[in-house]
Amino acid sequence: MLKSLFDVGKVVVDVSRLQLANPECVALLPSVLNTAGGWPTARMVVVDAEGVFEDAARRVHCSDLLPFYPATEAGVRHVDDRPARVRRDCAVPADPTASATARRFLQEAAADWDLSPDLTEVAQLVVSELVSNAVEHAGTSSTVALELTDETLKISVRDGSTTQPVARPLDMVSFRGRGLPLIDRVSRHWGILDHPDGKTVWATLSLVPEEPV
Repeated sequence: MLKSLFDVGKVVVDVSRLQLANPECVALLPSVLNTAGGWPTARMVVVDAEGVFEDAARRVHCSDLLPFYPATEAGVRHVDDRPARVRRDCAVPADPTASATARRFLQEAAADWDLSPDLTEVAQLVVSELVSNAVEHAGTSSTVALELTDETLKISVRDGSTTQPVARPLDMVSFRGRGLPLIDRVSRHWGILDHPDGKTVWATLSLVPEEPV
């Protein structure tokens, strides 16, 4: 599948005659798509006549990363359609180039996903701040993940430190160090997810500006 995605860019995977011994294995399908560059660089649909794989994907929370269809004809017809949720990630080193690397990664995704210039600008501020915090306070490399739905863009940065970030007063004059107050101001929601070996700080941005109350 991976070779076909790299060579052709589009794959229709028919799993109708396969037995699924371990439901978690279904997560390999969106993982392969992500490795190949994700939509729209790589496009995949799954033909699943009995719905077994789609049910398993729903249980492991990845059913919206791939379109599932009951017949090959429908899969071929919809292979170019964007999945309900599009994901892309990038490893970022713990050095002074980290923020610039993350911003370039975001710019490339924004261009592929046809995001508005205003949203892209705000997203660059968010990803730069989150990655800068990972380098300065966690002192580890990090992974930047972007997830796009019809309504939001979610930006997540996972680092290797369990130390919780501390909010500081917002300084809009400073290029850096604006921290969590900036994230809170520009995002719809944000939060921190703890892991045994680190943490993920995430923020979601609205694709459509909210109307003032």
